[in-house]
Amino acid sequence: MAKDYRSDFARGYEYARRRYGELAASFGRAALLDLAAALARTDGGNAELARGMAAGLAAMARADRRGS
Repeated sequence: MAKDYRSDFARGYEYARRRYGELAASFGRAALLDLAAALARTDGGNAELARGMAAGLAAMARADRRGS
């Protein structure tokens, strides 16, 4: 199996885009931003991963705003 050399932030960002990308429209912009804000407040060992997920969700919310 190939080793994944991406940072936790990059892995979190890509995970959020893949996991929530198709569902983003059904959540709505406010829900995505609320989830991103909660993830951004995470501390401890998973903080970098959570901040990456928050950035991915916020990017989807911004894209949704431009698309509307």
